[in-house]
Amino acid sequence: MRFSKTFSKFSYTLAIIHGFLIGAVSIGLFAIFIQWQDISTTAETPVTPATPDKPEQVEVTAPADVTTPTQFYAKQHGVFTTADGATALLQSNPAMKSAAIVITDGKYYVWSAASTVESEVKVEGSTESFVKPFKINSSACTEQAMQKLPVFLANQDPAKFNFAGTGNEGAKPKDWDANIAAISTLSKDFNVIRVQLLSHYFAQNDCLKIEL
Repeated sequence: MRFSKTFSKFSYTLAIIHGFLIGAVSIGLFAIFIQWQDISTTAETPVTPATPDKPEQVEVTAPADVTTPTQFYAKQHGVFTTADGATALLQSNPAMKSAAIVITDGKYYVWSAASTVESEVKVEGSTESFVKPFKINSSACTEQAMQKLPVFLANQDPAKFNFAGTGNEGAKPKDWDANIAAISTLSKDFNVIRVQLLSHYFAQNDCLKIEL
C-alpha cells in the first residue's frame, strides 16, 4: 500500500509537469507562427520607393525676333571709316559739342539729333548737315532691354521716355537714368538726348544695327 501511494503521488506530479511542458511548447509554437506570419507579410508587401522631389520647372521665353518698323531721322554731319576722322569733325566746331558718334558696321556716323519726325532734324538751306533716314535692328540682341531699345527711343512722350508712371521701370536698359541725367547737363533738347543714348548703347552692344 505504501508503494501505491508513492506511485500515485509520482504519477500526479508527472502529469502536472507534462501538462506544463505541453502548454509551454504550444505557446512557443504559436508565438513562432505569429512571427513567421509577420515576416511573410513584410516580405510580400512591396516597398514603395520614395518619390524624389521634382525640380521646379521654370518657363524660359525665347527672345523674340525684334525689329522695329519705326522710321527715324538723324541730322547727319558726316560719316567716316575711322574714329579719328569723326572725332576731328566734332572738335572742329564748338557748335558740334552736343553731337555724337554712332558706330555701326565699321562706320562712324556723326549725328547731332535724332527723331521720328523728319521736320525736327531738318534745317532748311543748311549745307553743313542733312537728314539721314534710318531704322534700328535689334533682332540679334538677347537682352530684353536691348531688344526693346528701338521702341524706347521712338517714344515721343518725354515722360514715358523716362519711364515715369509706366510701370515698366524694371525694363530699363542699364544705366538709362544715369545716362539721361548726364546728357541733360549737355542739352535739354529731346532729340539730342535721343541721339546721345543711341550713340552710347550702340557702342556698348554689337547686336544693334543701323538700317539705312
